[in-house]
Amino acid sequence: MSDRLQELLQQRALLQSHLVWLARAIAAASKQGASTPPPGNTPDTPKSPATAPANAALAPSTATAESRPAVNDAEEILAQYRLDSVSVQTDVRKGCLLYFFGGFLLLGLVITAFYFLRTRPQQLESETRPIPSSTPAER
Repeated sequence: MSDRLQELLQQRALLQSHLVWLARAIAAASKQGASTPPPGNTPDTPKSPATAPANAALAPSTATAESRPAVNDAEEILAQYRLDSVSVQTDVRKGCLLYFFGGFLLLGLVITAFYFLRTRPQQLESETRPIPSSTPAER
């Protein structure tokens, strides 16, 4: 068998065992009522030797009572740095307007500089030209 086919068969076996567990959990919940959770976290079906390593690697780790405070601590730390979505939107809007008007100002400065640099050589030329004399003898 190819590795891909073997992996797919292991995934199918894992899903089938999970479906069996879900069916048992639903049956137990319907017998006990909706207020209590079903007993057990894993399916009670025996695992074949071919699927046992894949199931062990893919099975989620169960959260113990000791790991719950760590999760709560992590949530508290994340809550300290979490921002309100409205403030984020206003910050983004302010930033966009700042960039827009900054770009407009930069464009105006470039156009002004281009205008003065373009007209400056013409002004210098007119200053260095000799002034024609208007005496009647030279005409």
